Amino acid sequence: MLTILQKVIKKLNKILYSFVNDKSVPSSFADDTSIFLSHSNPTDFSNNIYTIFNIFNDWFKWNLLSLNFTKTHFIKFTTKNNNEIEIYINYDNKLIPAITYTKFLGLTVNSSLTWSNHFDLLTKTISNTCYLIQNIKPYLSITALKMIYHSIFHSIMSYGIMFWGKSPHSSVIFKIQKRVIRILMGIVYRESCRESFKELKILTLSSQYILVYFLFVIVYCQ
Repeated sequence: MLTILQKVIKKLNKILYSFVNDKSVPSSFADDTSIFLSHSNPTDFSNNIYTIFNIFNDWFKWNLLSLNFTKTHFIKFTTKNNNEIEIYINYDNKLIPAITYTKFLGLTVNSSLTWSNHFDLLTKTISNTCYLIQNIKPYLSITALKMIYHSIFHSIMSYGIMFWGKSPHSSVIFKIQKRVIRILMGIVYRESCRESFKELKILTLSSQYILVYFLFVIVYCQ
């Protein structure tokens, strides 16, 4: 009996998986799963959301699983020209909260895709690393400082740069990068650091964006 039930559940799971992939774009990373839906018609869009989430409700029940409600939410991506669509999603008679921004694979994405929330967090993080480099500079050689720059500043600054590198907010990040370059080279505020970038063989933010973009095209667009 158990074997028959397992086969039935496996068949149902396959059918549901096919339906979900037809109506949406599931994305999984480690133990996190996201479902992306879009539609030009607001009514069909809402209906697809309700239908797919009901499928997931049934899938959890059939597989004796439960949804971590405290870590589940949804976000509506809109533009200024889009009309607001009221969406209510329930799970086990509980309303799943709507949010205006979320962290997705290390990038903070908001509902309008302006990257403002991501830059708020990024600015604070790299400002802290800038302060750290300033405090340890008197005790280390320029070679060691460059290693620290690349490990704790550059790695954070350049993460996901292909997505947000052309945002107007990126100028704030570039100012902080110039600040840390001045710290490394011991030059004063407002003094040009263009030659310092060349001497240290460090790419500016815009140059790093161009490099990453072209590498992506070379690897994935041939």
